Amino acid sequence: MILAVASAFLVSMVIVMLLTPLARRAALKTDFIDRPGLRKKHVAATPLLGGAAIFLAFAGAIVLGLVAWHNISEGRVSDTPLSWTSLAVLVLVGSGLMTVAGLLDDILGLSPAVKLLMQTLAAIAVGFIFLWKGTQVRLFLTGSGLSWLAAPVTLIWLVGITNSVNLLDHADGLAAGVSAIAAGIFAVINLLYGNYAVAFVSAALTGAALGFLVFNFNPASIFMGDCGSNMLGFMLGVIAVLGVYTPEGSIRQLAVFTPILVLAIPLVDTLFVLIYRMRHRLPLLSPDRNHLAHRLMRIGLSHRESVMIVYLIGLLMGVLALLLPTLNLLQAVLLFVHAAGVIALFSFFIHKGENRKSSG
Repeated sequence: MILAVASAFLVSMVIVMLLTPLARRAALKTDFIDRPGLRKKHVAATPLLGGAAIFLAFAGAIVLGLVAWHNISEGRVSDTPLSWTSLAVLVLVGSGLMTVAGLLDDILGLSPAVKLLMQTLAAIAVGFIFLWKGTQVRLFLTGSGLSWLAAPVTLIWLVGITNSVNLLDHADGLAAGVSAIAAGIFAVINLLYGNYAVAFVSAALTGAALGFLVFNFNPASIFMGDCGSNMLGFMLGVIAVLGVYTPEGSIRQLAVFTPILVLAIPLVDTLFVLIYRMRHRLPLLSPDRNHLAHRLMRIGLSHRESVMIVYLIGLLMGVLALLLPTLNLLQAVLLFVHAAGVIALFSFFIHKGENRKSSG
């Protein structure tokens, strides 16, 4: 199965590297361009449509998996047992719907309410596939009086992560790089614990994001747009729900915290932005330039340095996520204290740096 997972990574990366220049050419020809503005850091008009290349590369790898491998398993300890065919259909439908929703937003400039509605409908469609295949998301709530919360919590999670990655797409290469790191960590964890089907999907997503990063790293020659960030965020959310994050015999309830560590960067970025807007009495849903990379650049770091620091923190959180399933309860608590401390220090230095810049 390692060969299958490796092939998913390589195939998606090769496809996206072949398709992205074509997508760029098509965007230039149709004037599908993101032009500089008041809230946009880039200085040159940049083609969009990169998200379409990311989706097609990802979908191509999944289709290859359907054709070449018929017995990829989710593993014995999976909480959401699905056949490989059912899982492939689920991710293709879900990622396709999110890509279309993002593309419509890129073209029409949808309002936040309409965007949220379309993302919610895509998440509900994935939920219907679960029901159709006779499976469900339990989130360790089965048998308790809170079991009814599993479905709405999952829906909120999927829409929330989709929007978090969408918000993270505020600097060249940031969303693509952070998504590649997160999907890569998910692939390793699921490979280690025998969930080869989700490892395959994660590897395909890693390859698509990493291959696109070649063209999207600063200075970017093409942007993914909401088309790509919606799709990447949604798939990371789905992988987090479907994956196996604790081996047999470990503390199963800790599994829910592993995806939080893996996806710490988009979650923290969204949290920081919301706190910043509330403190400064700004509209919560109004776009601005107060995201992580923006604030790092504001204190004097270059574009590339800011993005690389965010990558590094995301990678450190991912390493902690790899350790989590091997720990006892006390060790896990200490690990989370450590992770929270890293984030708190990061926030403190940004805040102090901004104060010095503004007063200097």
